Amino acid sequence: MTDVMAQSPRPDQGAELAKRLVSGIVLAVLAVGTDLLGGWFFKGFVLLLALGVAWEWFEMTRSAGRWAACAAVVAVWFALAWHGSIVLALYCVVMGAVGTAMFALVRRGGEGGGWSAGGSLYATLPLAAMLWIHVGVGGPLVILWLFAVVWFSDIGAFSVGRTIGGPKLAPAISPSKTWSGALGGLASSALFGATLAPFLLDSSMGGGALMATLVGIAAQIGDLFESWVKRRWKTKDSGRLIPGHGGIMDRLDSLATAAPVFALIVMVSLATRGN
Repeated sequence: MTDVMAQSPRPDQGAELAKRLVSGIVLAVLAVGTDLLGGWFFKGFVLLLALGVAWEWFEMTRSAGRWAACAAVVAVWFALAWHGSIVLALYCVVMGAVGTAMFALVRRGGEGGGWSAGGSLYATLPLAAMLWIHVGVGGPLVILWLFAVVWFSDIGAFSVGRTIGGPKLAPAISPSKTWSGALGGLASSALFGATLAPFLLDSSMGGGALMATLVGIAAQIGDLFESWVKRRWKTKDSGRLIPGHGGIMDRLDSLATAAPVFALIVMVSLATRGN
């Protein structure tokens, strides 16, 4: 009887899955909708997300400098949303990290500067990358490709990992992740990235597959990084804002690293074409 009960699904599993599904759909609609609407819809949406990430990071790590990091987020946002300057935005990213670290070191007697600077960078770099791509060089379709690659990477990793299982990828960081899931996520992101590239990026399928593979690797690193941070601070979720998912960081962990890597790829591509 005990074995049967142990193997039976918990009564609340169905409700939890339903909450995750509904929340995921709502977030996807918001992301795609604001992206396609563009303008201040997208600018405002990513600003709110970045502020939420900064808030959750400092709440989770119990670091000093939360308001300094939020100020850095706003500064980066103004640099791109109003002035369209990636140089000014990156200057604000660096100065925000340095300023937040210095504030924390003074406040905590020489401790915690690294975590505070990390929180500032974690919130501002993806914001700068996405706004620069959307406002400056790419537009909504390029961001839509990025979303699709990251989402299919997550979906592929989850589906293949659950179906095949096998050796663990990083058991000390995230016990549920497997090598089969990681490879399945990369295959999924490469496949869909290549398929969508001619329509959304004006790129060849080969180029799309290569870019999607690099973005997919970055997305999985971001997932593992957030898992490591949560394990380091003994926290299950980054927050409670999103039903069934936890916090904003829990939903953006893959995108937080994928967006800057994709922006770097775009920069290299533009520089190569310019030459």
